[in-house]
Amino acid sequence: MSNWKYLGVVVGALGLLGASGAFAAKKPAKEEPAAAATAVDPNDPCSPRKITKKVDKPMAAAEKAFNEKQWDAVLASVAEAEAVEVEKSLWDQYWIHEFRGRAYLNQEKYAESAKELEMGLASPCMDAADKPLRTKMLLQIAYRLKEYPKVIELGNKYLETNPDPEIGTFVGNAYYAVDDFPNTRKVMTEVVAKQEAGSKPPEELTYRILQGACIKLKDNACITDQLEKLVIHYPKPQYWQDLMGLLMAQTKNNNQLLNMWRLADNANILQEAAEYLEMAQLAIGQGLPGEAQAVLEKGSQKGVFTTASQKQQLSQLMAEAKQAVVLDKSTLDKQDAAARAKPTGDNDVKLGAAYLSYGELPKAVEALQRGITKGGVKNPDDAGLLLGIAHLRAGNKAEAAKAFGTVNKDATMTRIAKLWLLNT
Repeated sequence: MSNWKYLGVVVGALGLLGASGAFAAKKPAKEEPAAAATAVDPNDPCSPRKITKKVDKPMAAAEKAFNEKQWDAVLASVAEAEAVEVEKSLWDQYWIHEFRGRAYLNQEKYAESAKELEMGLASPCMDAADKPLRTKMLLQIAYRLKEYPKVIELGNKYLETNPDPEIGTFVGNAYYAVDDFPNTRKVMTEVVAKQEAGSKPPEELTYRILQGACIKLKDNACITDQLEKLVIHYPKPQYWQDLMGLLMAQTKNNNQLLNMWRLADNANILQEAAEYLEMAQLAIGQGLPGEAQAVLEKGSQKGVFTTASQKQQLSQLMAEAKQAVVLDKSTLDKQDAAARAKPTGDNDVKLGAAYLSYGELPKAVEALQRGITKGGVKNPDDAGLLLGIAHLRAGNKAEAAKAFGTVNKDATMTRIAKLWLLNT
């Protein structure tokens, strides 16, 4: 008989979260003397680690069948060994369960396999170093069988000494499956933090599990955080729409709302007539008819205004915007001169916003930068955002990133600037 301590196994993948083989193949660094393998150790309940003579033959047949991947033959030989009328040692029992469990696992008979492999885990004959891997595999089998309480039990035990984010994901899923959303949030928050500290971001599903728990708990801050991360790492239109909708619902500040609409427009997620109309109305309210006109023209080109009511609102708002544009443009030179003469920069920033709305990017950058440099700007975050947008539209991503980086006074504006940074 070979020294089964070093027996390898071929196992089909369990799938789901990328399970690996159930048992690592082990080989000794060098061949151990037979005496060393079978010597009696009074402190080892499994000593001597040698198969009882009367069951040696069928167990040898089980080993041979195992190495040849003949799983039914493995089970038959193990049953023959078990039927031998002799008192089985702990070592005999351990390997009977091991062979049977491994054969069942390769046959994808997970429930039967788990029962046998659990016996191996409980045996004093299993090396302590092998128990974490066995616990991990039993957890994966339990997940496949939808035995979620067992997943939680095994997973938490494993995580006490092995802070593995993959196992944390199993546990978080299991908590979610049994509607334990506080623990889902707790475990998945830890998983996300560990993975974000590594070289790769968490998988999309990981963020979504945490987001789902936060939705159940009505934790808007957590929901927003996860949507932001999804937008950063997996920028799908739906995530953008959900994030912008949530942010807009949390503020009544018209300046913030207009900046959110600008971001949404840049992400190309505006789809409905009402969205273009609201953005245009906000722009007019902020004294930026040029921006309002541009937004309405964009919506019109996309064909979003389809009903008679929408077309009427478009016509009225467009007329208002165009009339204001004519007046605004006729006074830009005077506004420029007056702004330059002011000791503080607020008028320069307003002028820069106007230039930006008309697509006059060099003038917009110059006026905005001048106003920021002067100081005394009432809304420095807005000024920083506008300067970043102007630089970005001018193709200067490095300067845009610097400008967006200055937005740090208001939490909502800082979040908007962070999302703009995705374009730099």
